[in-house]
Amino acid sequence: MINHRSQANTAALLVMLLLLLCCVARAAVPTFLDLMDPSVFPEAQRGLTVESVTRQDSSVTIVTTGAVMVLDTAKGTVGFRQRLGQERPVATLDLGRPLRGVTITHKGTGFARLTIDEPKATLRINGDSLFMLQANAPLSLAVRSEIAPGWNASWKTNHLVVDELGGFGLYCSDLGIADKYDPYANPVATYPLPANAVLAVGVCPPKPYDWERSLREQVIWHWSATTSYPPDAELRSWKPCGNVVLLQSEVMLWKDWNLDFLPRLGMNEWTRLSTTIHGMGMPFIVYTSPYYFLKGTAQEKQAINDKPGVSSGAIVNGENMDLFLAAITRVMNNLKPDGLYFDGQYSENPAALYALARHTRRIIGERGILEWHSTAELGPWGSQMYMPQADAYTDIQLRGENMDALYGDFDYLRYFVSGYNVNNCIGVLCNNSGKPMTMPLLESVLKANARLHTLIGNPDLYPFIANTYRPRLTPDYHAQVDQQVALRQQQVRADIDSIKAFLKAPQTPLPVAAAFEFDRLPNAEKMISPLDPDALSLVDGHLHVRARGNTYAFLKLPLNMMVTGIEIRLRQGTDRGMSWGPAAMVLWNSGQSLRIGARAEALQADVPPVQILGPSYDPKTWVQVRARWQGKIGVVEYSSDGIHYSRFCTFPFQEQDNAPAAVLIGKVPWDGKAQDHTDPGSPGECDIDWVRLYTK
Repeated sequence: MINHRSQANTAALLVMLLLLLCCVARAAVPTFLDLMDPSVFPEAQRGLTVESVTRQDSSVTIVTTGAVMVLDTAKGTVGFRQRLGQERPVATLDLGRPLRGVTITHKGTGFARLTIDEPKATLRINGDSLFMLQANAPLSLAVRSEIAPGWNASWKTNHLVVDELGGFGLYCSDLGIADKYDPYANPVATYPLPANAVLAVGVCPPKPYDWERSLREQVIWHWSATTSYPPDAELRSWKPCGNVVLLQSEVMLWKDWNLDFLPRLGMNEWTRLSTTIHGMGMPFIVYTSPYYFLKGTAQEKQAINDKPGVSSGAIVNGENMDLFLAAITRVMNNLKPDGLYFDGQYSENPAALYALARHTRRIIGERGILEWHSTAELGPWGSQMYMPQADAYTDIQLRGENMDALYGDFDYLRYFVSGYNVNNCIGVLCNNSGKPMTMPLLESVLKANARLHTLIGNPDLYPFIANTYRPRLTPDYHAQVDQQVALRQQQVRADIDSIKAFLKAPQTPLPVAAAFEFDRLPNAEKMISPLDPDALSLVDGHLHVRARGNTYAFLKLPLNMMVTGIEIRLRQGTDRGMSWGPAAMVLWNSGQSLRIGARAEALQADVPPVQILGPSYDPKTWVQVRARWQGKIGVVEYSSDGIHYSRFCTFPFQEQDNAPAAVLIGKVPWDGKAQDHTDPGSPGECDIDWVRLYTK
């Protein structure tokens, strides 16, 4: 006799198990190991190809659209040469020993693959000039730069080193490796890879710049807090304003923008919108976002659909990729826009970022329009790190939202927004803050070879775009840009020599502008957590702090003098604070800040939003930590004797042209705010002997 109830229960359990397995599969985060698989992205896309793979004597040469890579088996090196813009060597990867048993396993237009018996490694080279090395056993690698770093950006073990003509990027599957990155040294980075870790090297630029399209294509950018479905008369009024429409109003466009992309006003209105725009002979692209797509993740319950411009969560690692790709496939198949706009991407996973770009290009087709808003591409908000090999599959990169304070930094416009000779996308400045466009800013935008969208909702900006900006995009503009590129490139080496001279730690005392010695308590505003009201005192000529590890207790002293450095002498003692440890912070009226100090058994520097961890040290001993800055660069150094200093980080820093507003001294949180951590920690004690501010 068959037990139907038991059979039904078994079937139900099997269904539940399958659903569980599906959910687990969906939660899988894309990795570099996935990208090594020969079945993944085997085809060439966007004309980016492996042109040849040849073997001769002790070398294997792979030629891609943008690079020549030469594997020298005798030396144990891989040389990377740039082909676009200018042919030249840009980097060398050193495996540390001769290579034995090199076998070419795959060669086609999409990728080439090689295996190495000794040291045990697998190589894959894609047509977009992305070289990936998988260490099949622990392997230490070193990367040497063959160019002077005209500009660089960094996030964890990912780095971009370029000049006016091109360069290279480094991307590592292990974000926690101490790679000793220093763009002004050689090697620039060393990677002690554990087994199955992957290091990727990307030669820049991966593709040619589309000059004709950059001059012809004019995007009409529509955002509204009330509707994404304007009446036909309004849509038709856009006709003179450009030739591509971007419908960017996330909440007003879709019913549930965090969960799916269904027309908010139904198919009839969608069809009207689409028919009217296409009837004017214009393609249109629509808002979607892998970053804010919460479907199938732990953040799904945070989804909202009634607050325009408000984000409710963020997916930074690609765990939602399969569900997001399915959703945009439905958009392309059922709603038939001409392309997509992505509001943010996977900012903490370069492998997922790259896979997203290539999967999306498959979905929208070779001729589809793909625009990424990537003011922050890799790393936290404010990071300028990005991945040109991922960008290569996009058409437009929109950058600079709410970063008006950086618009005066030409390097920001040139290397991050424009990306000319780096990713070679059409780089567009996201000037949607409502502030007027000035002629000096326009000159910088054009000089950097960046572009502007037409913000259709800004009646003041459109005349400027139409009458002042667009007439400058002449056939002669290309030659003008490249002439400026050549002139600036001539200056790169001299600039680097000046930076290297600055970086060399001076072993003589610096000129002191102000000093706080703590023989008495200075007249200052006390910022002390209610959890430790008696935290600050003077003991033996030191500022003594007794407080819980992750609470604040500091002095705020006004400052009105130009300074170019700050130094603190401290002893961590028993304080177990992490980003609330003993420190000194300089605050400028512009909002810029710089903090140096210590945490439990390690030194630390903070240039919000970037946090930099330094070397470990004995918390029972005194240590001096100092920061110096000049132009667009800063360094943090430390010393046990006040004579011999060692540098532990170099960071981009925009020198201010006005005096700082204040200096904070004590247990200063990483962002300078009088705020405790949710876990205040256990009590401890630390001391600050003095703080000195330096001038030139």
